[in-house]
Amino acid sequence: MKHKIKLIYSAIAFLTLTLIGCDESDEGTTDEVSTEQKRVYFNVESAVVNRSSAEPFIVELRYEGPKTDKNIEIPYTVAFPNENNAMEGEDFLLPKSGVFTIEKGKAITRVVLLQQVINNENADQNRSMSFELQATEGIEIGNSSNSGNSITVTFGLTVVIDPTDPEDFIGDKKFTFGVETSTFKIPYFSNREDVRDTDNNDITTAVIAVHGSGRNANGQFESISGAAQMENINLDTLLLIAPQFVGDEEIGQFSLDEEHLFWGGTEWRTGEDSEEQDTSSFTVMDSLMVTLSKYPNLKKIVLTGHSAGGQFTARYAASSPIADDLDALDIDVSFVVNNPGTYTYMDDKRKVLGTDNTFAIPAGFVIEDCPDYNEYRFGLENLPPYLDEVGADGIRDRLPQRKVTYLIGQNDNDTSEEATSINTRCDALLQGLDRFERATNYFDHLLDFYGPAIMDNQKIHVVPGVGHSSSGMYQSEIGRENIFRN
Repeated sequence: MKHKIKLIYSAIAFLTLTLIGCDESDEGTTDEVSTEQKRVYFNVESAVVNRSSAEPFIVELRYEGPKTDKNIEIPYTVAFPNENNAMEGEDFLLPKSGVFTIEKGKAITRVVLLQQVINNENADQNRSMSFELQATEGIEIGNSSNSGNSITVTFGLTVVIDPTDPEDFIGDKKFTFGVETSTFKIPYFSNREDVRDTDNNDITTAVIAVHGSGRNANGQFESISGAAQMENINLDTLLLIAPQFVGDEEIGQFSLDEEHLFWGGTEWRTGEDSEEQDTSSFTVMDSLMVTLSKYPNLKKIVLTGHSAGGQFTARYAASSPIADDLDALDIDVSFVVNNPGTYTYMDDKRKVLGTDNTFAIPAGFVIEDCPDYNEYRFGLENLPPYLDEVGADGIRDRLPQRKVTYLIGQNDNDTSEEATSINTRCDALLQGLDRFERATNYFDHLLDFYGPAIMDNQKIHVVPGVGHSSSGMYQSEIGRENIFRN
């Protein structure tokens, strides 16, 4: 695949470090630590920062020892390699303080490593820097394996996609499938030449990443590929796919043939039918899932998406029967929903403003101003053909059986439509003011509607320090854990 290459940094605002062997109590206190030795260390030795927006870079420090009744201050130094140095003012800004503060009574403390990551579009290579913890009286630096006293940060590089170049924007591969007597296709990007070549015995896991409203499947592929590389897993066993649901404007702009499906506006993200060919985007995903199931050693499929792709993933999880079919083939299917702008509620209640977890039908004057608030895609009224075939009750029954993880960026709370393209219609605002609020309200809605049993298969996590960024979500520790390890 050819690219017009321009190197920039893309965003990871936060790295949550893996804590091996810790139960939930490790998140807050050190009550169960019996040793008298006090020890502080980084839990990983390196991190890659791929960024597209200027945000702080935060890591976690691990403390082992008796519970403390006061904060511990650990000084640190910053060093640079002999070549490929990161440059202050061009790549980053450091915090004013030269110490990390371990909060009293905590086993894990989040500390700001970089006050700001600068979007340096002129950098033409990876750049690195390192942070080293310094000796402190009464504190052992490093873990029992003699590591963790330093962390090396590499500012990575990514590709800027030219939306006017078909070799950049339109998927260089085509997924062709049949519906009754017709043949259709969509573009996609992948780390394999042809996903229909199912004779590959090495593939055990497939990850499908769905793009956002800009339909930039290439950028989505770059983000999920970066996350896979950070995992340091055997890429020979991993199939990565970024399907592309093109709009009618791309058909003419890039001279795509009549077999290409296309959608007007936002219909693809909600499973509605394509223009002219009347085929649901969910039908396309069903066909792709069935194709993947033919890999002889496939054990797991993960469908994930960011923003509009998160909307697609959540609604597809609730409506498609494919997960049941693949489960019968001993293929585990899970869904990871990242930062969607709206959700489909299972009933006509919405959270009562100013309450923690009270849901009720909106007041009459609210419904008068927003009469369609519970129509699909916000609720289950007036369903499009694919979902209507399942039925509202069928969707309500199907959703709690699905393995769904909802991830929301801690900083995805911008209410500016210009900045993040967040939906500001009244039906969306009834779900919350911003994406963060809408995510937490929706999971509270699931608890209200289904009770605690919903948590048997579904969960929600906040990704600290990340805003509305697909790379930040996928490449965070929490994102990688739920996409590649669970």
